[in-house]
Amino acid sequence: GDEIRRGAEMALFQSKNKNVQLLFLDTMGGEKAADAALTGVKNNVDIFIGPLFTAAVLSARSVIERKQIPMLLLSNNRAVVAPDSWLLGYLPEQQIDGLLGHAVGLGKRKFAIIAQDAAFGQRLLAHATSRLDDFGLKPEAVRILTDAEVNDENRLKKAIREFSRYQPPALDELPAESPFDSVIFAGDPEFVLRTAPLLAYYDVGPDRALFLGNALWNQDQLLNEPSLQGGIFATRPSQFDENFNAIWQAIWGQTPGELSRLGFDALALVAALSATVGNQALSPAGQWAQKLVTNTGFQGYSGAFRLLPDGSNVRAYELRQIRNGQSNIIQAAPDKL
Repeated sequence: GDEIRRGAEMALFQSKNKNVQLLFLDTMGGEKAADAALTGVKNNVDIFIGPLFTAAVLSARSVIERKQIPMLLLSNNRAVVAPDSWLLGYLPEQQIDGLLGHAVGLGKRKFAIIAQDAAFGQRLLAHATSRLDDFGLKPEAVRILTDAEVNDENRLKKAIREFSRYQPPALDELPAESPFDSVIFAGDPEFVLRTAPLLAYYDVGPDRALFLGNALWNQDQLLNEPSLQGGIFATRPSQFDENFNAIWQAIWGQTPGELSRLGFDALALVAALSATVGNQALSPAGQWAQKLVTNTGFQGYSGAFRLLPDGSNVRAYELRQIRNGQSNIIQAAPDKL
């Protein structure tokens, strides 16, 4: 919350629209989301930025939607889109789209999916399966692992061995060819760190199959994991990081986190759009929609993005490959969508 707030304040510092006023409302991680929303309504806000978490979004919107006040949600969950509510978050489904398009372009055809039995993993699994179908492909194998399996070493080894179709080679033979040329990881970083080393142990490592992940891979522990070297993930564009980091460091004296850019871009967007109508407020929600939903889209520190009529978004992503504990851009993000 502090990170998002600082991003919004930094955007306000730089804005030329002096009519914008900020009211910060603490949802307490969702516990007080409805109360925070009611406070905003009572103070006649024109537009809400946030909340972040799904439960908080639903709770706040139960208060706000009756007043038809638009919301710029910081969530990445497409399940919470609704009229007059737009997602600004980085959608993992779109990251999967970019990764699969790249892999298919490389000639990959034999995909396997290993998924975490949790809401995030199920979302990625469903979308990856659907996108493969669009390419005329079906997964060669799908394995959903429960927390109990992931946390039990013996059960996990057994599951990964079955998933990888491992056959121990004879003493004088090389390992059999991998049954997959790509493996999609549908889960969080902890899930990947538990499963990737065992896949490599059972001869389906990144030297034999292309490992595909999401933006959560962009952290030191995963970048330095031996079994993920050569793996590819999609993440937000980084071409503006040097400038943004310098400004943030000068103001706040620390390194910005991932949500800082969303907070900045949300407030910058509101300030820019409200400036186009002078002192007149953009209300009711329909007037905001006319400004927010545009074919030309927007360019921010979080990259290029476009808001869609259904409340979702389209964002630009870059593809990175892990090598020697670092990630290198192998496909830059487009400047426009």
